[in-house]
Amino acid sequence: MVIRVATFNTALSRDHAGDLARALLSKQDQQAKDVAQIIMQVSADVILLNEFDYDETGASIDVFQDHYLSMLGTCYPYTFIAPVNTGMPSGRDLNKDGIASDNEGDALGYGFFPGQYGMAILSRFPINVQMSRTFQTFLWKDMPNAKLPSHPDGGPWFDRGDLAVLPLSSKAHWDLSVDVEGQTVHFLCSHPTPPVFDGVERRNACRNHDEIRFWTEYLSNNGEIYDDNGQFGSLAEKAPFIILGDLNASLTEGESLSGGIGGLLDHPRVLSEIVPSSEGALNHSPNLKNAQYHTASWKIRADYVLPSKDFTVLTSAVFWPVEGEPMARAVTEASDHRLVYLDVQLN
Repeated sequence: MVIRVATFNTALSRDHAGDLARALLSKQDQQAKDVAQIIMQVSADVILLNEFDYDETGASIDVFQDHYLSMLGTCYPYTFIAPVNTGMPSGRDLNKDGIASDNEGDALGYGFFPGQYGMAILSRFPINVQMSRTFQTFLWKDMPNAKLPSHPDGGPWFDRGDLAVLPLSSKAHWDLSVDVEGQTVHFLCSHPTPPVFDGVERRNACRNHDEIRFWTEYLSNNGEIYDDNGQFGSLAEKAPFIILGDLNASLTEGESLSGGIGGLLDHPRVLSEIVPSSEGALNHSPNLKNAQYHTASWKIRADYVLPSKDFTVLTSAVFWPVEGEPMARAVTEASDHRLVYLDVQLN
C-alpha cells in the first residue's frame, strides 16, 4: 500500500492564548484558508502541523477541520494533540538576565503562553493513543552525552535548579503508533527550537542539536530514554517509522550545529538519500547551490520527512509552485515554510 506523508509548519500560531480558536471560529481567516487549500491540494494521508497552537479542549483543531478543511471536501477522522513546553512557566532565570520570571525567555520552551507553537497530527488511519508515547517531560540533563551550554569562561550556563526542571523538548517529542492497514507505523514528531536568538553560549543551538539527536538515540536502543509515563526504552529494532517535523537545521546552511542533524541523517535505520525538492525553491534562490531543496522562504532545508529503510520512496517533493502557477499566492502568504511530502510503500 502506498501512503502519502507530510509535514507542514503552518505558522498559524497567534500572540495570545485563545486567539487562534477565535480567528478560526470566524470562518474568515485568510491564512487558515490558504493553509487548508495547501493541505487539500497535497492530500496527505498523515500530516504533522507545526506552529498550530495547542488548547486542551482541542477546539482549534476541530474548528480548523470543520470550518476550513471540510469546506474543501477534506476530512481527517483521526487527530492527535498534546501539551507542549512553549510558554510553560519555569520559575527559573533560564536566560540569565538576573530575573527569574514567567516571561517567554524563562519559559520551559520559548513562548508567550502555554501551548503557543504547538503541534497536531491529522490522519486518515487510526492512531493507537494507548500504544503511543510522548516525551514532553524528559529532562535535558538526562540526555546521554547532553550538549549543555557553557559560559565563555567554561562554567555551566544552567545551574542545578535549572536542570532539575528544564526539559529537552522546547515543544515536545511524540512517538505515535498509527495503524496503516494492519501494520503499525511509528510517526516520530518534533519541532526543535531555532538554533539562534541566543548568545555566545549558543544555548538554543545546543538545545536544537540535542532535540534532533534525541531521535538518533531513540533509534539506537538507548535504555536511558524515558517517556511521560515513566517508561524507559527506545524504539523496537524492527519497527518501521517516519520522522516528521520542522527540525530547524541543515547540514549545508544556517547556524545549527551540524552534529545533530548530521547524526540523524547518517543513522543506519534512516532512509535519507532521497531529498525532496521543488522548482519554486530553485526559482526563489537561483544562485544558491542547494536552493532546490529549501523548505523555507529564508533559504534553508528546515523541514523533514525521513522514513526508515523499511519503506520504498516513490515520490518526494516540496510543495512550492513557481510564481504565476495556481496556488503560488496561497503558498507564499500562508507560511514562511513549505509543505514537504513523500509517497512511500512499506516493503
